[in-house]
Amino acid sequence: MASGAGAYGYAQVVSIGTQLVSLPLFLHYWDMATYGYWLALTALPFYLSLADAGISTASSNQMIGLIAQGQKARAAEVFQSAVAFLLSVSLLVLLVVGATLLLLPASLLAVPQWKTVLMLLSVSVVLSLLCSLAEVVYKATGGYAAGTYLVTTGRLADWAGGLVGLVLTRSFIGVASGALLARAAYTVLAIALSQRRTDFLRWGVHSASLADIRQAAAPGMLFLSLSLTNALSLQGFTLLVAATLGPAATAVFNTYRTVARIVVQVTNALSNPLWPELTALNGQKDDGAFWRLYRRANRLGMLIAAAGALLVYLVAPWLLDLWTHGQIPFTATSMALFLFYAAVCSATQIPRVVLMAINRHGGLAWQSLVAAVVSLGVAWLIWRSAGMTGVVAAMVLGEALVWFTATRAVHRLRTPRAAA
Repeated sequence: MASGAGAYGYAQVVSIGTQLVSLPLFLHYWDMATYGYWLALTALPFYLSLADAGISTASSNQMIGLIAQGQKARAAEVFQSAVAFLLSVSLLVLLVVGATLLLLPASLLAVPQWKTVLMLLSVSVVLSLLCSLAEVVYKATGGYAAGTYLVTTGRLADWAGGLVGLVLTRSFIGVASGALLARAAYTVLAIALSQRRTDFLRWGVHSASLADIRQAAAPGMLFLSLSLTNALSLQGFTLLVAATLGPAATAVFNTYRTVARIVVQVTNALSNPLWPELTALNGQKDDGAFWRLYRRANRLGMLIAAAGALLVYLVAPWLLDLWTHGQIPFTATSMALFLFYAAVCSATQIPRVVLMAINRHGGLAWQSLVAAVVSLGVAWLIWRSAGMTGVVAAMVLGEALVWFTATRAVHRLRTPRAAA
């Protein structure tokens, strides 16, 4: 548990650190509007990360349970089925993206070489899915910390490659090319390292089974809906702000949200390492230990959410001034609203992970998706009259609905009816 928290802490340091460095560096070479266009472009290919339909995550949960029961051969079959599915879907997705970009007119966006940029970014996203599958090998064999280090370092390499492209070319296509080259090299390394992790989970497709893919499909679709919810809640609002308030406002919006979500990232450092622990306890039928772990983690998560939001609010004026070199000023009301959104989001993390760890997230998945769609719809309806404040208020509404759904679902699991 401690090693998992340390690894996820590393992931959050990398996430926060790269964002802290990226903004001033991009604004050094580009103006606010250009940076806003870049944020909108990178938000589009992110949806390709949903291409695995949640199969990888569902297969990981299944593999953890099988290995805990000593069924290593079955776990290997499940893994190869996930490999076969991901390779097939990735190829199909890239073909569809390529064909679509060829058909679209070049004048659709006022961005140089935007078609090539989107294609390069799309390939990078697909390669990141393979890195995530390498992480599955580690998670399934008790190496959650090592797997987290592996996939996080991949994101760091991707980011560094993009910055090299920025410095050398100062162009969108240069950043996208640098990131892709780094991601491709690291993907090869990640697969090689995962092969050395174990002697029974091997990359390949000869033991793949359509039956295993179908078995993972039901929980996988639920994980997909959660990922889609996350995409709508993050990239969806980035695209909405870009389309309504403009690229410069997009840069401001993303900067404030990034600062506020420091609170969420700290909470995630607690919640995500719980996943394999809870899955294993559920597989061992140790309900007492399962719920004791949940109660302790949930109390700590709520404390982090409240204290973290207050602390970030206090340092935000200094942080924004230092981070953006005064280009994005501190507004107390806006930051308070963004942090309220982050605190509600943080409070959801522990109940959410509990449900996902035991594949009991069906209601949460679909209701969260509805909440994300509703919040985007509300934001679209009120942005003209309320501006960015209205958009953030709609985000709070969506996260509050998700928190209510997740908390209620966990409570029902603990009732005698659920146990029966």
